[in-house]
This record gives sequence, structure tokens and C-alpha cells, in this order.
Amino acid sequence: MIDAKIKNKTALITGANTGIGKATALAFAAQGSNVVIHYLGRKLEVEEPFQPEYYGFSGKEGAAELAGQIKTNGAKAIIAEANLCLPEAIPALFDVAEKAFGRVDILVNNAAHCELPDNIFSATASNIERHFAVNTRATVLLISEFVNRHKIRGGTWGRIINLSTDAAQAFATQISYGASKAAIEAYTRSISWEVGHLGITVNTVAPGPVQTGWMSAELVEKVLPDIPIGRVGTPEDIADVIVFLASDQARWLTGQVIKVSGGHNL
Repeated sequence: MIDAKIKNKTALITGANTGIGKATALAFAAQGSNVVIHYLGRKLEVEEPFQPEYYGFSGKEGAAELAGQIKTNGAKAIIAEANLCLPEAIPALFDVAEKAFGRVDILVNNAAHCELPDNIFSATASNIERHFAVNTRATVLLISEFVNRHKIRGGTWGRIINLSTDAAQAFATQISYGASKAAIEAYTRSISWEVGHLGITVNTVAPGPVQTGWMSAELVEKVLPDIPIGRVGTPEDIADVIVFLASDQARWLTGQVIKVSGGHNL
């Protein structure tokens, strides 16, 4: 086994109560990290005709269940609710984490908002704004809060891992979602330059099709021919790479966008 050297580090994972976020929380806990499980307490309200895709929304119940599982396995975890559409919720989220564990060492920006349809024929100002409010603006504000608190306390070690999508550069039928993720990739490259001297690395994982419960059997069959490895991803496939990027083995890796897609969308 490789020692990731993140035992007793504190990882704040947004959208950690389900899917990739849940798998990531379990993966960090398995390394002995303290885990802050962020969750959205209630679904965002959107107007017709848009229908949000929540990929297994579980709210506080799912977060509490996950925290219990982590504690049973011998690691430490707390849950923390925040609506990331609200900028003022972000400092409060860090306050909760720091009250429990002293500081946040690792930030995983996993939470995302997706609405369908999301094409140029159905685009509205509010639809665009919601995608960017959660997927882009909140990610940047979370990073800013992390970096400024790190700097104030004189920190010398930090990890930021963002989540994009392997289709971010061209995502027909999900144009605002894809564009909001492409913006994250641009921020990743720029911010890595600004914070490297503080001992912080900044990287992005861009998953391909991952089965978190939203993919029908028909959709899986449709995408399989485009995946060289021959299967869709699992949340654990993504979580393992996120943990690697937080590990000591990735200490000289920053400003990168890594596609974890089984070869999909190369």
C-alpha cells in the first residue's frame, strides 16, 4: 500500500452526501483523514420547463448516514449544510469545519448543478446564472476562502481539487453546464500560478460517464462504444484519482486537468 501521507489532514468535500462526493469522502476517511461532508439541505427551485437532474439527491439524511459510516470505520466526520448559491454561506461553511478540526487542508469542489434541457434553443438568463452560480462562482469563492485562511494562519501545505467534465470544451445539449465546467479548468490553471508559493497545489479531475444512478441501461449501451476501456465509470474510479491528487505523491503536480474517463472524449 502507498502511504498518501494525508492521515489527520482535514478534507472539505462539497456535495459529499451522494455519488462521487460520497465515494471521495469514504476514500479520504480510509486514509485517516478527517472529513467535512457538505450537503444541500433542499433542492434548488427552478421554473418550468427546466427540470433539475439531482443524481440521487439525499440531503441531510444521506449526509448523516455517511458520517455514521465513516465514524463506524474509525475515522472522524461532520456534516455541514450550505446553499452554495449564496456567497455568504461559504465563510460559514469553513467556520463549521474549523470549529470541528482546526483547519481545512484539502478542498474538493465536487458539488454541481445540472438542468435539462440545456441547449441554445431553451437557454434563459436564470438557467445560465444557476449553472454558473453553483458550478463556477461557488467554486472560485470556496477556493478564495480556503487560500486566504491558509495564508493568514501561515500554512505551508494545501490541496485543491476541482471537478469538471471530460466534455467541458464542447458539450452540445448541455451547453451552460459544460461552459461552467470549462471555466473551472481555466481558473485551475490561473490560480495554480498564484498560490504555488504558499505550498498549495490546484488541479482538476474531468470525469467521463460515471454511473451514479442517473444512467439508464439504454444510455450505458449507447456510450460504451465510445469508451476504449469498455465500461462506464464508478464513483470510486474518480475518488481514487482525487485522493492521489491530495497525496504526497502528487506534490509536484499542479495546474492540471486530468481526464478520468476510460478514454472517453480524448
